[in-house]
Amino acid sequence: MKIGFISDIHEDIIRLRQAIQLLEARGCDKLVCLGDIVGYSVPYYGYLKSRSAHDALEIVRKKCDLVLAGNHDLFAARKLPAYSADFKYPKNWYQLSYSKRVKRAKGKLYLYEHDDLSALLTENEKSYLASLPEYAVRNFDGLELFLSHYSYPDLIGTSTFEPSKPAHLRRHFEFANKLGCNISISGHDHVEGLKIISKNGLNTRKFGKVKLKDGDLWISGPCVANGKFANGVMVLDTQKMEITAIPLRSKKHTVPQWKNL
Repeated sequence: MKIGFISDIHEDIIRLRQAIQLLEARGCDKLVCLGDIVGYSVPYYGYLKSRSAHDALEIVRKKCDLVLAGNHDLFAARKLPAYSADFKYPKNWYQLSYSKRVKRAKGKLYLYEHDDLSALLTENEKSYLASLPEYAVRNFDGLELFLSHYSYPDLIGTSTFEPSKPAHLRRHFEFANKLGCNISISGHDHVEGLKIISKNGLNTRKFGKVKLKDGDLWISGPCVANGKFANGVMVLDTQKMEITAIPLRSKKHTVPQWKNL
């Protein structure tokens, strides 16, 4: 069985359509969206005129067999995450002023208003995003997978902390193991290829194919959105136990270098 993964679309419907077409051409049996369907951040993306949260949601709902929540999705829905990297959100978090939230976060959380444009969602679309699970366990062809936008205890990626070594994933592996999984697949980091952390260390690969070995693995892959990182998709072949990161080959967006006035 072949499972196609898309993540971090960020309202880029042009690249989303390309990604779906590529995965269908590769013969994927199932499609999984790992979150961040919405969330256009200025100046990190360059498709202002073509972005559409509405169309992105419509395509994902129609084409994907499983859709998970990302940090930008829950922010757009103004929903607090259940798994929040040990940060205790007050219930009135979104009623607090931006400056108060900055003070409370102490640099440990992503706050979005300073560069995220409104996704211009309907109430039904906000409700849909709020309904998305923060993780899922799925059995594909006998292989149990733990799927989420990011790693436990920050399953949707609200924290500014980025796991980079096995010790950082200890609690994630324990959480996934209790659910019967030793392979986890995530997005969020906009990796230019694959980032794989096992109990033995960190393995980063450019776009291409990796044979999966036995043992606990956390795999993070590329974004779909045309931003400052090379974008792409992932395909997991459960028979060959291989995961492949496939580039979309969009020209990278150059982030403007603002000068002091």
